[in-house]
Amino acid sequence: MGFLVAKVVHFVGVISWFAGLFYIVRLFIYHAEAGQRDDPKERDLLQAQLELMAARLWKIITVPAMLLTFAGGLTMVFMLPAIGAWLHVKFALLAALVLYTLQCGRLRKQQLRRACDWGSGKLRMWNEVATLLMVAIVAVAVMKTAMSALWGALSMAVLGVVLMLGIRLYAKLRRA
Repeated sequence: MGFLVAKVVHFVGVISWFAGLFYIVRLFIYHAEAGQRDDPKERDLLQAQLELMAARLWKIITVPAMLLTFAGGLTMVFMLPAIGAWLHVKFALLAALVLYTLQCGRLRKQQLRRACDWGSGKLRMWNEVATLLMVAIVAVAVMKTAMSALWGALSMAVLGVVLMLGIRLYAKLRRA
């Protein structure tokens, strides 16, 4: 029963963590675009509101969800009789996700200081990194030993290309 409770905690944490990451980068994009406004009063008002929203999201959802994910995940690891090779791959992807999260924290602080030089285009690309990590982590966790490293790498490459093409198409549609 304890393992299942830990699994529920882990799943809820993962879902909330990714929700926070997806939304916070969207707020970063809006912040960057608000910085392009001509009216200084409108620009300052929008950016201040987006900074407040990002701070609340970060402190109330994203970081606590990350900690919840670790609590549930580590509990499950300690309860497992043996750790398979797939879990090492998942840990590597988790390390990449933590680095991604830390970079999001840096971007949030840079935007607070109005010192972030990332434009909305770069932030849109950055948002897709979380998508790639999410797909990879879920695929490894679900498929475990059924998925070879080569198949996983090829799948991620194809997904990356599809996402990049989608971003370019969206950019063209926005300009039209």
